[in-house]
Amino acid sequence: MDTYLDKLAPWEERRAYYNNIKPGNSITKMKEALKKQTQKMITAQIASTDSIISSQERKDDVIQDIEYDIKSVGKGMFGLKAAFEWGISDVVWLIEKDTEDFKEVMIAISRASNTQIDRLRDKAEGAYASGKMDNALVYFTELEPYTTKDFSVCTSLGMIYLFHKINKKKALEYFEKAVKYARSLSAYYASYALLYKALIKRDFGLIEEAEGCTNEAVKLSPDFAEAVYQNAQYNALLKRPEKAVSLLKKAIKEDIIYCLKINGERDFNGIKPEIIKLYEEIRNEKNGEVKEKLKEEKKRADLINNAVNSIQRLGYDVPENYSVELFQKGENNEIDKMLENNSIFDAHIAGILLALLSKKLQLKKELLRRKGDEILIKIDDQMQKLSDGLIGEKKKGGFMSFFLLLLCGQIIAFPFGWYIGIPIGICVTEGILLFICLYVSVVLPQSKWKEVNAKQNEKNKLVRVTKKI
Repeated sequence: MDTYLDKLAPWEERRAYYNNIKPGNSITKMKEALKKQTQKMITAQIASTDSIISSQERKDDVIQDIEYDIKSVGKGMFGLKAAFEWGISDVVWLIEKDTEDFKEVMIAISRASNTQIDRLRDKAEGAYASGKMDNALVYFTELEPYTTKDFSVCTSLGMIYLFHKINKKKALEYFEKAVKYARSLSAYYASYALLYKALIKRDFGLIEEAEGCTNEAVKLSPDFAEAVYQNAQYNALLKRPEKAVSLLKKAIKEDIIYCLKINGERDFNGIKPEIIKLYEEIRNEKNGEVKEKLKEEKKRADLINNAVNSIQRLGYDVPENYSVELFQKGENNEIDKMLENNSIFDAHIAGILLALLSKKLQLKKELLRRKGDEILIKIDDQMQKLSDGLIGEKKKGGFMSFFLLLLCGQIIAFPFGWYIGIPIGICVTEGILLFICLYVSVVLPQSKWKEVNAKQNEKNKLVRVTKKI
């Protein structure tokens, strides 16, 4: 195995897509530049990827749909995950020192303020941030004896000696100190320094020791994706495929872009068959998850469409945009087409799209529920008006109402019947009067009660429909 004692290893050199990422700009500009360049990184890595990772027609979508945002980049190595490269270590370390977690740890380190030390620290940090590494080396070296267990000073010195002075033995000394000092203060920053210690051990050809460092880093910070990935690399070099694959699966779950990084990493060439099986397993799992979720969403969509149709059958107008056309079967179903491509990224993007469609579906459900509530309020108002009218009529009604109507009707019925002729005219007019009185006093109120009952049935049906949504 090649060793790199007095020069940078190929994996430590800055990749072409990160060439413009250097100290000297503001933290904000560096984050923005790093975010932009990670897209170029994905473009470069996906160009030659296998079809099991991404189908040909989906490669452009991967670049657009899967990228790192400013928030992720702002978390340093932890947030960059698969986008991290050793060659941008000095910039990533600057970003790390701008995080809230780092600042909290530093408060614990420098409880007592010392003007002279603070000025020296400002000079050292300023020179490093400006890319003036010779000056930074002088100031950090002066600062070190005055700081107690300050892992950040040791880490900065380790970075300078490793990447700018190419003095790896000296760099290793400082990273070992950083691990020692950080251990009681921050598991993450202890893991951070352990990864660089492992890197230098690898440069010296000490792969077993490098694996031990990264294994310790994973134990200290189990959710630190890059530590998991680095540990997998060293296990692959040590011909431990089972452990390497287990770690890689964990890393990929943290960041799907690790599929691209693994595919282009020669350290995994010795376990290629196992890697292919891993890809197949991940692809099948993702396809299965999306298909199961898609079934559930289609059922929800059917429920909404059925609810819309039911409300319309009740005679109420529901706008067309309340219906769901997102999950119709056929060639135009984008998610089904992605799953047919049978690749990890197609399934992953299908999952992203399905999540977005699910949110739209949830919104449609809420809109339909509100529409149902509006209709229910209208029905209640109509029922209340009908009931109020009937109650009023009931107070006035009964036998007395019938008798008064019959009595008052005699004013017209009797003379009219007399005019027609006795006794037939009287019988006819009195019969007509009796029918009118019965209709007004009995039949008409009953028909209004039927209206109320019909409205109640309508309301019950609508409630059952909305409950199913």
